[in-house]
Amino acid sequence: MKTLHWALAGAWAAAALSLPAAAKDGATLYEDRTHGFSTMIPDGWSNPAGGLVTSSADGSVRCSITAMPVKQTAGMTQDEVNAAMGVYTSDIWKTQFFTGGATGEITDSGITKLEQYDAPWARGTIIYPGTAFAKFGVLMVQAPGKLATVTCTGEPTSYDTNLRGLTTVLNYLRPL
Repeated sequence: MKTLHWALAGAWAAAALSLPAAAKDGATLYEDRTHGFSTMIPDGWSNPAGGLVTSSADGSVRCSITAMPVKQTAGMTQDEVNAAMGVYTSDIWKTQFFTGGATGEITDSGITKLEQYDAPWARGTIIYPGTAFAKFGVLMVQAPGKLATVTCTGEPTSYDTNLRGLTTVLNYLRPL
């Protein structure tokens, strides 16, 4: 049953990643021009103002956001940036997540179209040394000269319970 639940949750999240970035009931647009990103924050989730983290209403799921300039892509077109995003396979995600003693599995990964962006994403499980087993989802969105990523983590039951909210944070991430 757990495998079926995880598979259904994964299918729902993959479908939700393809939704257009429009205002959404139950969420508020958050723009951070200092750090260079925007996303939707579900009602009840913490306001990331002053930091780059939002948490579910019960605090059991955290989404960490990073955004930065990327000089190497500043002179590229969006089509050229999108072509470069194709390197993000499950093997690449493994090298990024499973370092420093962390172990786990990439259970699903791909590239979804979010407006003009080809956005690599992955889902899986991870155990950091000295911590409990957790699920995670990550999404990367890159524009010429800009990169934004969001990684959401939580213990499996909390992750599944908060799937709609964390998918909103992931789905609406955009570089500014």
